[in-house]
Amino acid sequence: MSRLVIWSEQEAQQKLAQRLRDAQEDRRWLERQWNSNERTIFNTNGSNIPTNVSIDINETWNGLNGVNQGDGFVGINYAVKNFRFIHAHLSANPPTVLPRPTSNDPEDRRRADAADRLVRYALREYRMQETVDKASNNTLLYGTGFTKSIWDTTKGDPLDMDEEGNFVMEGEYCIKVPNVWNIFIDPDASNWEDVRYVFERIVIPWEEAVFRFPDKVDLLKQYRQQQLDEQQNNPQSNSRSLIKEHKYDVVELFEYWEKGSPMNGFVGRFCICSQDGHLVSEMMENPEQYAPGSKSKEDKRKRLPVACLPYQIFTEIDIPNAVWGKSFVEYVVALQDNLNRIDNVTLENMQAHGVARLILPEGSEIADDSITNSPWDIIKITGSQPPHFMNPMPLPQVMPDLMARYKTGMDDMSGVNESMFGQQSRETSGFSMQYATNQGNMIRRRLFNKYVLFVEDIYNSYLKIVQKHWEVPRTIKVLGKEKAFESIDIKGADIQGGYDLVVEYGASLSLDPTTRREEIMTLMPLFEKAGVEPRRIMQMMKLNELSSIYDTLELAKDRQREIFEEMIAKGIYIRPEELQDHKNMLSFAYYYLMTTEFKYLQEDEKALVRRHVREREEIAASSVGAQAL
Repeated sequence: MSRLVIWSEQEAQQKLAQRLRDAQEDRRWLERQWNSNERTIFNTNGSNIPTNVSIDINETWNGLNGVNQGDGFVGINYAVKNFRFIHAHLSANPPTVLPRPTSNDPEDRRRADAADRLVRYALREYRMQETVDKASNNTLLYGTGFTKSIWDTTKGDPLDMDEEGNFVMEGEYCIKVPNVWNIFIDPDASNWEDVRYVFERIVIPWEEAVFRFPDKVDLLKQYRQQQLDEQQNNPQSNSRSLIKEHKYDVVELFEYWEKGSPMNGFVGRFCICSQDGHLVSEMMENPEQYAPGSKSKEDKRKRLPVACLPYQIFTEIDIPNAVWGKSFVEYVVALQDNLNRIDNVTLENMQAHGVARLILPEGSEIADDSITNSPWDIIKITGSQPPHFMNPMPLPQVMPDLMARYKTGMDDMSGVNESMFGQQSRETSGFSMQYATNQGNMIRRRLFNKYVLFVEDIYNSYLKIVQKHWEVPRTIKVLGKEKAFESIDIKGADIQGGYDLVVEYGASLSLDPTTRREEIMTLMPLFEKAGVEPRRIMQMMKLNELSSIYDTLELAKDRQREIFEEMIAKGIYIRPEELQDHKNMLSFAYYYLMTTEFKYLQEDEKALVRRHVREREEIAASSVGAQAL
């Protein structure tokens, strides 16, 4: 028997302060490496120098030792090249989100179609792909990225205003990418499913903080002054990002999100608190509560809503027994530093070759007017040696080979090869290049799998929020499957059950669309011998830029399905019309007669479908006969 545990205000302060300290301490071992990754990626020359990236890197490097090694500094950031390539790879090949009906019931198909339009609406209205790209950027940089999906009651259109002047807003779905440095998770969790609570450091403008918490103004002033003193005394805190922008008229607080469990009545907990655990807002239920869906239609039980965390996580390299992930950048930092050292030694040697040093005996006399701005240095020595020039030290012969080894090592640790960049050191066949590209991508197979789950979590959360909060119909404008601009009314009840999200990543063939098309062209004779229609092969070769052209191939199928559904729903017969694409409409009709959907229709409904198919066959045959004459 579960028992509900209620916190008092004093107990809440103690628990919040202790949990926040534990979460900050548990994450500290990652922060130094995060700083190193930032310095490597965001410095234009890739130098991992312990300084803020906003400071001129040349001045800092020259002051590292007392030897004057010249004013120049050079570095080619190979790490950021691979970083941008992998990020572009994820951005160019996003998973496809397809809501599919869970049965052949027309009502389920309509719900799946409504969910599909909401997915298309989110891509445009909420810029889902842009959000996913930002989160994947954090994943590649820090090893872990997050998105946060909530129903924001402060957004949307104003609905009403009370006597005190407070507006009641309509509310709106909100998704953002929180800064990884601001996330502190349950230190006792070994995977994301076990995380009980999450703290997020938030920055609230001072005016908004006073408006939201008028009874805590004195406390907010105290926190604000403490934060200003901390910034002045320790501007480069080890617990903050080196690329963090300085904030001015703000106050830093923490959001506390707790997942539903038997201890909190499955409603979770939510509050805004300070660093020391003082409650700035009252402790309340977690607003992100959703009823779990049933796996079968027979299950008619009413399920209580369960609170969940509003975050979705995306990690790169798995760490055993840890929620956080590691980044590939950590493995190329040392290689990038050594490459920069070799480049600068080469530059210093070139500068030394630009200065001619003339060695003269000690007794040589030099006229005063012989001192000029010439790059020649005259050095006097004792002894009877004749005048001669001193040559700079030559570079070691191993340096070019060492540079090549470092660059190859960085590519290997990043999981990229020359085939991915469209390069080839020798003439090879197209199949060999495709094989090399696919084998290189194999090192990121685990990353791609988590990428699919990450996108699926985002859209599942989005659709759950819509189901709960869109209580009245909303008009949305989307581009339909046939590139037709549609304006439809949808409410949350329209997508409650009857479908499931299928998120797919192009893994059956090459990830690159152009390479995928070439592979299909190569296999086309085998497909044709196996009985695959040319229209189906063209659908497999579909590219985003040609979607409107390929949509025309689906017109016959869509029109024929609409006729079948209308006959079944209304119980009436619809006669096929002339001058239609009878060949392709019959192709779908024959396929439909073999499906389980047709199998479980009523006998009178089956009779309507068969009658329609026979009449369409007669019209198609007469049209062919007329053309033959």
